[in-house]
Amino acid sequence: MNSKLLFNVPPQKWEEYLPLGNGRLGCMVKAHPCNEVLQLNEEGIWSGGPQNRLNPDTKKNLEKLRSLVNEGRVLEAQSLGFEAMSGTSFNQRAYQTAGDFHIDFFSQKNNGLTCGWPLQHKADEKVYDNYRSELFLDMACSLVTYTDDEGIIFTRRTWISAVDDMLFMHVTASKQGKINYSGYLDRGIWTDRIYAENNCIYIEDSHGIPFCGGVGAIARGGEYGTRGSCLYGEACDEVLFFIDIQCLRWNKKWNDKPLTPEKYKKLIHKNVWSKECKKNLEEIKNRINEVGLETATEDFFAWHLVEWKNYWDRCEVEIGESNNGDFDKAGTCSSTPELLKSAAPSNTTLVNQYINFSRYLMISGSRAPGVLPLTLQGLWNGQIEPPWQSKYTININAQMNYWPVNMTNLSECELPYFDLLERCYENGRIAAQKMYGCRGYVLHHNTDYWGDAAPQDAWLPATYWVLGAAWLATHIIEHFEYTQDKAFLARYYYLMHEAALFFVDYLVQDGDYLIINPSLSPENSYVTKTGETGAFTAGCEMDNMILEHLFKGIKKARDVLGDKCTDKKGHSYSDEDFASFDYVLLHLKMPSLNSDGSLMEWNREVEEVEPGHRHISHLYGLYPGHTITVEKTPELAEACKKTLKKRLENGGGHTGWSQSWIINFRAQLEQGDEALEALTKLLTHSTLPNLLDNHPPFQIDGNFGSLAAVIRMLVQSEFDDQGNVIVKLLPALPGEPAWQTGHVRGVAIKGGYTLDFEWKNGKIVKSYLHKGKNSLNEDKIIIA
Repeated sequence: MNSKLLFNVPPQKWEEYLPLGNGRLGCMVKAHPCNEVLQLNEEGIWSGGPQNRLNPDTKKNLEKLRSLVNEGRVLEAQSLGFEAMSGTSFNQRAYQTAGDFHIDFFSQKNNGLTCGWPLQHKADEKVYDNYRSELFLDMACSLVTYTDDEGIIFTRRTWISAVDDMLFMHVTASKQGKINYSGYLDRGIWTDRIYAENNCIYIEDSHGIPFCGGVGAIARGGEYGTRGSCLYGEACDEVLFFIDIQCLRWNKKWNDKPLTPEKYKKLIHKNVWSKECKKNLEEIKNRINEVGLETATEDFFAWHLVEWKNYWDRCEVEIGESNNGDFDKAGTCSSTPELLKSAAPSNTTLVNQYINFSRYLMISGSRAPGVLPLTLQGLWNGQIEPPWQSKYTININAQMNYWPVNMTNLSECELPYFDLLERCYENGRIAAQKMYGCRGYVLHHNTDYWGDAAPQDAWLPATYWVLGAAWLATHIIEHFEYTQDKAFLARYYYLMHEAALFFVDYLVQDGDYLIINPSLSPENSYVTKTGETGAFTAGCEMDNMILEHLFKGIKKARDVLGDKCTDKKGHSYSDEDFASFDYVLLHLKMPSLNSDGSLMEWNREVEEVEPGHRHISHLYGLYPGHTITVEKTPELAEACKKTLKKRLENGGGHTGWSQSWIINFRAQLEQGDEALEALTKLLTHSTLPNLLDNHPPFQIDGNFGSLAAVIRMLVQSEFDDQGNVIVKLLPALPGEPAWQTGHVRGVAIKGGYTLDFEWKNGKIVKSYLHKGKNSLNEDKIIIA
């Protein structure tokens, strides 16, 4: 149900293409009947090698910076911070497209190129009359279908197999000898070489991380091959295209000692990636020739489907009556853009399609054979110079990408996230020591392929924030609470411990509290005592709540692991470390209220420059933190409601991911109607026609944050102080009649269980617990 996206008009721009992925390879399918484009990605194609950008003057200016902040000379502090803390080169590396595969399908009477760019054969106007493109979420493939003016039906199915680690496009026609095509690769000026070899075409580039992409085709009937650097086919009956991209691969040994720019330059001369790409295409050709095109194609897709279903079938969420919700009352299938235009609180068909699509994106973008986590645009970036470099923004966006992963029973899809944190560790350790004179490791508000730990940009409200590693590391204890996998916790524990150790050294005393100075509330600013716009401050609410989350997580981990709390080399951490962690926890400032009853964002009450700011960082303790709950801290819960009211009255929630965070806040506050209102706004104002999240521009975090939010409207689970898991069913169910019926299957809860339940008339009528490999005893699970 609601497991496909449907379109009856060809897309006009990249933001309307259809995403495919296997975790390593990504593709945006234009899905045009005649002038097809496959925009290609490989997770390892970034704009360059490792850099040494650490500012050597931070440490010797740190005390002066702190003094300036304490004296209220904020603008002077910011000037000094810009000079002494910024990276010696402002920018980390950007995630880049591998280029486009353009391929035209045409009839013989339209054989010939029209003028203009990109080069295109003329299309039959008739093909638009019954054009249809679909993205089958349950099969992870796109399908384009159309009929030409002779009545010939053409179909084009495209998928990316994780089993074969290859992109396939299979083209058929209802009459033999009617498939004609011409295709070429293009990446603009960012190309070293495009050429043909052994009936395949290749593109190579080394401006950034070097790579080789190749396209092959085998046809039945007719004539096919290469001319120049183009693929061509004439009067074919059936065609299978196959595409691979290979690049310089990350070596896990680099986690122990960062790859230097000098060693990188030597490494790129080896060019093993071109040989690997060619070998892979030749292997596919050989397999096709051994069994025949039809049999090989069936096998490629069948194995792809088996692997995909292993992920897809684990979880199901359906809100509303169980009927054929893909069709309207007249029995006509509604296209996805039409559904989106009718976004309303009662449109559960759209909501179900949206959350299924978001789940699809997680599996497509973050699983083996991929090794990198989702970037700001996931696996799908169509530009050489993308917005915000399409890297990892770690002051919320990368974290939000993984909020739903455990809930939807896809925990292994989070492993690339932890692998990235390991990439960052050694660079972060060097940054902590050289910039701040501290133990442990530190990350700022961005990182990249190489785990770059130096500050990114020179943007005062964001660049010099030091809590990136701390927030990322909280996902380790959250992952464990869902999976109860002790081996996982022991494996990654050091990343929590070392992140905390940095703050033991870095925090400074401020009255009764330990604070970060200089601190930032991400991307926000306030009016200073002298009436200027300031960002640097002595402590803020988000600092306190992230650190509480991290340090409490360490206490939980120690209770589980005991003497197995070891560093990367297996050495036990000292009792002094744990004593210092306890001391920090006792001296963190707890949430405070402004005079209007809202939650205080900075450690003192100030006037905000932008009261409707997109970041609502001071509500971290509400979600994803665990400090503020309706039951335990009702006064603070009310303060959160007032904070949201103030933000929204001043224009807040105007970006996709921000609206997504708001839905999560509403779910935590058990405000079902308000959560649904925010979800409807997200679908109305911040969702593209293909259901990708729109910041604007496109960012993928809103898809995942909203998936987490809808799940949390239906079920929430938390450990209490006695080690029980308290499960709330329908904690934020809206009053909207269409939401009063539904069912959930395979959703994960903390404690190592999955849960099925069904509700009617707003009440639970059935529920079943399913034990997992490492589950707690069932008497520890309390369903409220």
